[in-house]
Amino acid sequence: MWMNKILFYSLNIVLSGFAIYLFISYFDIFFIRKQRNKISIIGYIVFIIWGFMVSSYYLFPVYINISVATIIVLILTIIVYSGGFWNKCIFSVSFNTIFMLIETLIGYIFVICFDKTIDYELYQILGSLISKIIFLMIILVLRRVFVNEKIKELYFKYNVIFVLLPVGSIYIMNTIFLIGIQSKDSSIYLQSAISAIILLIMNVLIFYIYMKLADDLLLRQMNSVYEQQLELCERHQQEREMSMLQIRDAKHNMKNNLISVLAYAENGDCKKIIEFVNEVVDEGKIMISSVANSGNIVIDSLIGYWDMIAKKKGIDFSVHIQVPMMMPFKGADICLILGNLLENAVEATEKISEKKYIKIHIKYDKSNLLVFVSNSYEGDLIKTKDKKLKSTKADAKNHGIGLSSVQRVAHKYHGIVTIEDSTPKQFRIRVLLYGSEE
Repeated sequence: MWMNKILFYSLNIVLSGFAIYLFISYFDIFFIRKQRNKISIIGYIVFIIWGFMVSSYYLFPVYINISVATIIVLILTIIVYSGGFWNKCIFSVSFNTIFMLIETLIGYIFVICFDKTIDYELYQILGSLISKIIFLMIILVLRRVFVNEKIKELYFKYNVIFVLLPVGSIYIMNTIFLIGIQSKDSSIYLQSAISAIILLIMNVLIFYIYMKLADDLLLRQMNSVYEQQLELCERHQQEREMSMLQIRDAKHNMKNNLISVLAYAENGDCKKIIEFVNEVVDEGKIMISSVANSGNIVIDSLIGYWDMIAKKKGIDFSVHIQVPMMMPFKGADICLILGNLLENAVEATEKISEKKYIKIHIKYDKSNLLVFVSNSYEGDLIKTKDKKLKSTKADAKNHGIGLSSVQRVAHKYHGIVTIEDSTPKQFRIRVLLYGSEE
């Protein structure tokens, strides 16, 4: 008898270790692992111990077991992986929900097929093993579907919904299970098994729906960038057309102006000459920002726009640009990076009382683009727990899009984003993009 117990406990320990493998395989699809440390090892040990206790002993009601298991998975996810808290909540709850639904489904299949002809401990070990194998197959499918996907943040209301869906599935499935246990009708078992299959499919489809919503959010953000780019380019083009009209008018009036100057000169009226020349100069002024004339319409229009905004707010705006007309980077990406950096710089600089300045250095060399922005600021930067800057905008999701999108674009071109705030009252950010060699 004691040999059977030792074998039973040993197999449960092995299956708990298998559950750790499933945990890692599942969350590796959606998150990036942190460097291994002692806390993560302790978390794995706690996970194995809890899995062993639940499978070997029935110390707590099912809801407590599910709740504790979900909390342990969430804490372990926070320790082991990088990413947003709500994302981890969603995928932790889904992990436990799918696990529970598969185990419940296998339990119904065993009851329908074997009834009470199989030993209980063997029934438990086989059920746990088959459940984990099926879960592994689902994980392999998810890995193939989301091979190149990156988890994105959603709105808070969507995060709550995606947490409530698997929680509701757990409650419904447990209620169906209790009804099935109280009723000894075999048809109830079959209907309960079908219900478990439907709930399992729904919870697996949550991943697809989540990704589609995240892609839709990203698309709306990018549309906002394109709209901003088109608006700036249109304004820039209008300014260029206006300047060309002014130059054409100046050329057209040049002969008449020279005749007038000649007449005043013949009469020796120097004062009249000076007054007339000043009038001509004032009328011929081209009222556009000449701070950026690189020929690159995206960069010139953005710099020109924020130069005018900065001057209205009393900010010293200095620019040094060395870029060609054409570069191996999409205009929308340049617009997103530069527009976001300049918007943040202006918003931060206008809040201080003195020494308001923004310095911009943009250089293109050997297919690589460096964007460097430094500005004065006061106060402390708000950072998240993973030491990333947190947006202070009221609508940070849609307005300005945020530094996270700047980092995403930089990653797209295998580049880097470096933030420096070590110098008092000065904020500096560098974005380096690597283009293909021409």
